Amino acid sequence: MVAPVRTDSGTPTRHTRATVVRAAAGLAAAMGVGRFVYTPLLPLMQEQTAVSHSDTALVATANYLGYFLGAIALAVYPAGARSRIVFCASIVALVASELAMASGTDVRVWLLARVVAGVASAAVFVYCATAVAGHPSAGVTFTGVGVGIATSGVLVAVLGPVVSWNQLWIVAAATTIGYAAVAWTLPPGSPPPTHDGRPPRRSPSVRWWTLGAAYFLEGLGYIILGTFLVAAVSMGGEAWTGPAAWVVVGLAAVPSPLLWARALRRWSAESLLTVALLLQAVSALLPALVDGPVAAVVAAVLFGGTFMGITLLAMDSGLGLGIPRAAAALTAIYGLGQILGPLVVAPMLGDGFRAAFVCAAAVLVAAALLAGATRRR
Repeated sequence: MVAPVRTDSGTPTRHTRATVVRAAAGLAAAMGVGRFVYTPLLPLMQEQTAVSHSDTALVATANYLGYFLGAIALAVYPAGARSRIVFCASIVALVASELAMASGTDVRVWLLARVVAGVASAAVFVYCATAVAGHPSAGVTFTGVGVGIATSGVLVAVLGPVVSWNQLWIVAAATTIGYAAVAWTLPPGSPPPTHDGRPPRRSPSVRWWTLGAAYFLEGLGYIILGTFLVAAVSMGGEAWTGPAAWVVVGLAAVPSPLLWARALRRWSAESLLTVALLLQAVSALLPALVDGPVAAVVAAVLFGGTFMGITLLAMDSGLGLGIPRAAAALTAIYGLGQILGPLVVAPMLGDGFRAAFVCAAAVLVAAALLAGATRRR
C-alpha cells in the first residue's frame, strides 16, 4: 500500500475524501456500467435481434479478453496505472465502445467494441485503485462497482419496456459520462516505494500456485453467473425480473468490500476466501435447481455479496506471500478464467442455463477446496 503524502500539519494532501468519492465514481463508470451493463441488456438484445446464445457468449468473451489484455499491459508497463493520459483516454474509449454497440447488429462490431471496453475498464479500475492505495477509507472506493451495477439494472428495468436495446446502450453511454465526469479530475496515485534494504523477493511457492489455481477457477465460475444470471432469471418470467435481480446484485455488492475487510481483522484471508467461494457456489446452484423469485433473489444477494469480496481476499492472500507484482499476476490469472468461462458453457446453452450454472457451481467448489489448502497454520 502507498502511504498518503502529508503536509507539515499532518493533513493528507493527496488522499482526501474527495479522492475516494472520485475513485468510486470511476469504478461505477468503468466496471458497474461500462463493463457489466451487457448482462442486464443481454435478454433484450437476444429478444429484439434474434442473436444466438453462442454469439452472445462470444461477445461476452471478447470483453473478458480485453480486460485480460489490459491487465497484462499494465503489468508490463506499470507506469500506465498512474497516467492521467491513459485514464482519460480509457474513459473516452469506454463511452465510444458503448455507442458502437448501439450502431447495429453486426456481431463483428460488437466483438471489437467489447474488447475495447474490456481494455478500458481494466485501465480505469487499476488507476482508481492505485489512486486510493493507503487511504484509510479506500474500501469505500470499491463500493462504486456495486453502485454502477445497481444503476445499470435500474436503467434496464425502468426503460426496457419503453425503448429499444440500442437506445438503452446510448443511455448507458450517457450514464457512464455522468459518473466519469465526477471521476475526471481524480489525481493519480503516488509511485510505489523502492525496495532498497528489504528482504530478497521470494520465488513462487506451492501455496502461491494453489492460490493462483483457485483464483483462476473463480474467474471461470463467477463469470458464468455474471454473464447469464439475468437471462436465466428472465426466462419464463416477467421481463423486469432479470434486471431487478441485477439491481439486487449491485445493492449486495455495495457494502460487501467493507464487510469482508472488517472480517479480515478477525479471520485469515484464506479461511474467508474458502467461505466466500462456497457461498458463490450456492448462488450458482440455486437458479439451476430452484425456480421462482425467492431463489433468484437469494442467488443475487449471495453473488453480489461475494464477488468483490473474493477479489479483496485473494489479493490480500497473494500479497501476504511476498510474491513480486502478486496483484497484477492474480488479475491476469483471473482474466484468463473469465475468457474461458463463457466458451466452456456455450455448448450447454441450447436448452437453457441449468447445465451451465451446475458447471459453474462445481468449478467454484473446486476453487474453495484449493483456497482452503492455502491456509496458513
